[in-house]
This record gives sequence, structure tokens and C-alpha cells, in this order.
Amino acid sequence: MSQSPSPEVRPGNILLPPLAGLGLGLAAALLAWVLIQRVHPVFLMPENLHLSMGAPAAQVNAYRAKQRELDRHHAMLYLGSLGAFLGALLGVAEGRLRRSILPIATTLPLGALGGVAGGLLACLVQEQVRVNVGLAEIKHTVMAQLALCLPLAGCIGLGLGLATRSLRGLVLAVLAGLAAGVLAGVLYPLITSTFLPGISTDSLLPEEASSRLMWLGLLAGVIGLVVPIAGRRRKSATSNA
Repeated sequence: MSQSPSPEVRPGNILLPPLAGLGLGLAAALLAWVLIQRVHPVFLMPENLHLSMGAPAAQVNAYRAKQRELDRHHAMLYLGSLGAFLGALLGVAEGRLRRSILPIATTLPLGALGGVAGGLLACLVQEQVRVNVGLAEIKHTVMAQLALCLPLAGCIGLGLGLATRSLRGLVLAVLAGLAAGVLAGVLYPLITSTFLPGISTDSLLPEEASSRLMWLGLLAGVIGLVVPIAGRRRKSATSNA
């Protein structure tokens, strides 16, 4: 009498356990943090735009415009790197469980793309807040973090979902990624405003090294934990059938 296949090998399952995803997310955050600490700043202000005492308004405006451009480039580079590290580690782990190279082939480039897009969108949100509001409040910080986290987490979910080779698995993984993005985007501003009010959130990239590590760890850790939960739920439902 033939037995039904184990839920672990069904196409619709994400095989990676959530706690393993959490650990890999924290590892990806540490790699991204080390990279930032070693290379920052990569993009420098041109010498002809450096401000002197009593600089004319036109030069000040050119300096500010260039600074916004540099901030965007740094955010896209660093968050793209975080997405690539996170996608690579999660993809390798999922691929080993599946005995397939497909997970890393999907999660690495999509993670990098999501990080680049998130970094750009978050910077654009912050720029609009400065122009139209001035001093940012916690709701504006949440908006910027959501603009960052949703593309990053959604693309990681998409990459792992594609590796399931199942429409149901793909939908569940993408939804889990978006949920992780919302959670990470809300948690960071709440934690900093409640427990660490001294941390400045005016800049997308925190100035202090410890704050950067906490920020990156929170983003990648939540994504690594939450996205595989879609696979665990699928497994549980299949097991009970």
C-alpha cells in the first residue's frame, strides 16, 4: 500500500524552519554591518561643492541636492547588499533542504533588487517629509521604514515562493514577506522612540555603529523569521489532513 508523500517534500512547502531563518537573518545583518563599517562612505561630496562660510544660496542648494543624491546611493548600495546577503543565506539553506540550486538562484537577485528599491523609496519618502513637513514625527519614520521593508521583505518572500514551484506556496510566501515588512517597518520606530529616544532617525542609515547593527538585525531577523512561517503553516495543515 503506497503512502502519501511527506509534507516536507511537497512542492508547496517552504522547508526552512523559522528559527533557522531568524539566525540566518541575523547573520546577514552582521555581514551587511561589517561591510558598511569598512567602506562607509563610498560616495563622497565633490570638492567644488564643499561649503565655506557665507556661501551663496545657490551653492548651498547644490550642496543639499548632492547630499540627497549621495544618501540615496548609499542606501541603495547598503540595503541592496543586505538583501543579497539575506537572499543568499536563506536561499542556500532552503536549497540544501530541497537539494536544488533554484532557491539561491531566485532569492539572491530578488533580495538585492528589493533592497535597492527599498533604499531608494525610503530616501524619497524622507526627502518629501523634509520638504513638506520639516521635523519628522514617528509616523513619518514608520512611513520611511515601510517604504524600505516592504520591497525588501516582499522580494525575499517572492524568491522563496518561486522555489516552492507552487502557486499556493508562492502566494503564501509573498504574503508572509509583506507581513514581515510591515512588522519590521513598525517595530524599529516604536523600539527607538520608546526605549532608545536618543537615537536619531532623521537619517535612514543610523549614525552610531551599535544603532546600525540593531537596525539591520531587526530588519533581517524579522524577515528571516516570518517568511518561513508560511511553509510551517502549510506543513501543519497538510499533516492534519
